[in-house]
Amino acid sequence: MAEGKNDFEGSMGEIFSNLVKYEGAVKGYFGVIAAFVIIFSYNSFDLLTNHWDVIQESTTEKTWSVSFSEEIEILEDAMVLQDEEKQTFMFYIDDIEVPEGFLIGMLNITVDDTGNDGLIANNDPTNECDSVLADVREGGLTAQWDDGNNTLSGQANDCQPFYMHLRIYPNYDGSTGVTESVNEYQALLPWQETGWGEGELEIDVEVNTDESLFPGQGDDDEEITIIVQVVMFEANAIEID
Repeated sequence: MAEGKNDFEGSMGEIFSNLVKYEGAVKGYFGVIAAFVIIFSYNSFDLLTNHWDVIQESTTEKTWSVSFSEEIEILEDAMVLQDEEKQTFMFYIDDIEVPEGFLIGMLNITVDDTGNDGLIANNDPTNECDSVLADVREGGLTAQWDDGNNTLSGQANDCQPFYMHLRIYPNYDGSTGVTESVNEYQALLPWQETGWGEGELEIDVEVNTDESLFPGQGDDDEEITIIVQVVMFEANAIEID
């Protein structure tokens, strides 16, 4: 037989002989396994008996009331527009100092004809109020542009302000809601997304003035003021018993 060749033939007698030969190593090996089984069994028993409440607490969903604290920031700009003139109002939302822990939820926009149309119309029934049209230009701001509750255009010719609305944060309307979650952290996760409300808000405004039948009573320009109410929110969760 060549030198170095393995002489083990796999017979039961030879296996038993090797077990006897290395009895100490075999006992040590099985001792380690036995110790591992005992420790694992003890820890499992301790976890199930003494920490069952903790396990249930971390896996059982509870009911949470989610409400919102709000802060308001006001942006305002005014321009005088000539008859049939169109201008774009720009509001830089990035310049707003959002308080720590708050996110931008929505924008409420007021378009106000601040000219003398109302007074002129009262003095001259033949004079109609100027027509003011406004459109929020899409794309310059990270927002919910396809939200069904948005009002992105408006117009008026009754010497009264009109209003538009743009939802910024997904599904935010400021209303208190109820959710199911295993803990407060997960209950608040839907209200912690960053990146919304970044960029510039652009609003196109056009004016069409109306002439009075009485000399000197009409005008050919109009001052338009736009007020943007930036609604910021912080979510809070309270467990409902």
